[in-house]
Amino acid sequence: MSDDDQDHDVDHLGASSEAATPADELIARRRDVRGARRREQILRLLQTVESGSLSVEEIAERFGVSFATVRRDLSRLHQDRHITRTYGGVALTGPAELSIHQRHLEFTQEKDAIGRRAAELVEDGAVVIVDAGTTTEFVARYLDAAGLTVFTNGIGAVNILLGKENVSVVVLGGRLRSVNQTISGAEAENMLSSVVADCAFIGADAVHPQYGVASRTLEQSRLKTLMVQRARQIVVVVDRRKLGTDQFNYWSALPPHWRLITDDQADPAALDDLRNSGAQIDLTHPLRVLTDTAELKGNQP
Repeated sequence: MSDDDQDHDVDHLGASSEAATPADELIARRRDVRGARRREQILRLLQTVESGSLSVEEIAERFGVSFATVRRDLSRLHQDRHITRTYGGVALTGPAELSIHQRHLEFTQEKDAIGRRAAELVEDGAVVIVDAGTTTEFVARYLDAAGLTVFTNGIGAVNILLGKENVSVVVLGGRLRSVNQTISGAEAENMLSSVVADCAFIGADAVHPQYGVASRTLEQSRLKTLMVQRARQIVVVVDRRKLGTDQFNYWSALPPHWRLITDDQADPAALDDLRNSGAQIDLTHPLRVLTDTAELKGNQP
């Protein structure tokens, strides 16, 4: 048992007595100081890890405390709105938004595999909506069906589709948000209001079984909601990082039945919850570099 767990027990004992002794009060103050310092360190650690999230097990091992102590710390941080709870761990509330260049460098193999699988769903002559985003850009890259009409609000997707002779591109108008190269606003919504697409490929900052798909701004969320409403088939394309978090403020609800394409390392618990919310799930198998020496030797003839 760690000092923090022992102090927690002493604190309970002191609370049950009629009057706390000076020694009990001293222990409680020390426990509060240690806990506050550890919570600050947890926040700093979350800011440095690439994924922006940590599991309860990782935190307990890093600070040498029990799972119970970690959960108390996380409950306090959650109450103070510093973090959001995820499956088996935590993430920072309101993570900093990456530039489009930074997004292009992350999870490239996963996005490539997701895009390939999504594009296979499109038949000749289809009318398709392609949401803005780096993952949906991979969908646009692999569209090879003949006679397509594609509505998109993504500058990246537009640039890719310009080179495809078999695709008629309709660019949704509105305000350009440069950080993620997304167009949104009333003009884009008006253009989509008379369209019923065969399929809409939707990107997201997060996917949640209750709330749906997340956006950074209300404008983007309004347009994404309309995309979902104006297509016969909804296909959400995201890598595993986007599943099971509720840390965003703007959400677009999903229909009772929809499709999720993600990579094969997604959290099984998060996938189960999404299936229960109506998702049909496709898991892709990205090409990954082998880094384990033993595995490399095992594959040698």
